[in-house]
Amino acid sequence: MLIKDHTEYKAYYCGLCKSIAKKNPQFMRMSVNFDIVALSLIAHNYAKFKPTAKLGRCVIHPISKKFPILEHNEIQARIVDINTILGYYKLKDDVADEKGLKKKIAKLYVRPKYKRAAKRMPEFDNALSKIYNDFDEIQKSETITNKLPALLNKSAEMLIAVGKAACPNYDEPLIDFCDNLGRWIYLIDAYDDMEKDTKKKSFNPLLKTNYDLTEEDLDKITIMVEANLKEYIARMKEAYDLMDITISEGALSNVVYMGLNAETDAVLKNRGKACKITLL
Repeated sequence: MLIKDHTEYKAYYCGLCKSIAKKNPQFMRMSVNFDIVALSLIAHNYAKFKPTAKLGRCVIHPISKKFPILEHNEIQARIVDINTILGYYKLKDDVADEKGLKKKIAKLYVRPKYKRAAKRMPEFDNALSKIYNDFDEIQKSETITNKLPALLNKSAEMLIAVGKAACPNYDEPLIDFCDNLGRWIYLIDAYDDMEKDTKKKSFNPLLKTNYDLTEEDLDKITIMVEANLKEYIARMKEAYDLMDITISEGALSNVVYMGLNAETDAVLKNRGKACKITLL
């Protein structure tokens, strides 16, 4: 990534971090990732709103040199609400799966902020609630033998809902982009979690029910996953090429044309051992 593009990308990243801190508990700053920054970049383009930045410092590095940070705006506020709602459902799902005390405490802290965000975005909240219920039903189903296609469809549906919430004036290229991004995210996360899920005997659509994963199995899974991930990326690039991207184009194009492939290669190279570099 060119220095100017990296600086611009960092401005969006740090701007979101500061925007999240305005409405949420401080630990929610940790929810800022590659994924939500890409969403912010796309949303600013669909709104045709060029954000402004001012010089500031990171709260973690208070004496470091100042750098550009995006100023809070209504698009950032919408992205923060989306992130809060997504984060709450993820915590709710984690608590149901793991029963961890830290996740329960985090969920209690986020719940009041989630309720306010859900009031501002009831349609998105309702869509996410239904999708998470569907995820749960598919995972628990005893009649669906191969659950991966159904789960990929649900993940695509979730990212389409995210895209529509972030960009009210959405179009077909955005829907296609989000559809394939949702599939990419779910499949790469499932592959990345294989070793962890094998040890914990947790649900993973790529694993056998007896959690016996041989090298031959892993090779077959890797070939299938790589082929599908590369196909999703190709479709995302096709959709992206149809979008009217005029704001922070360099930073966003780097994410689409280089970031997706780089993260896919990193996770595949790690062969299911929790590389955990995410895009959304």
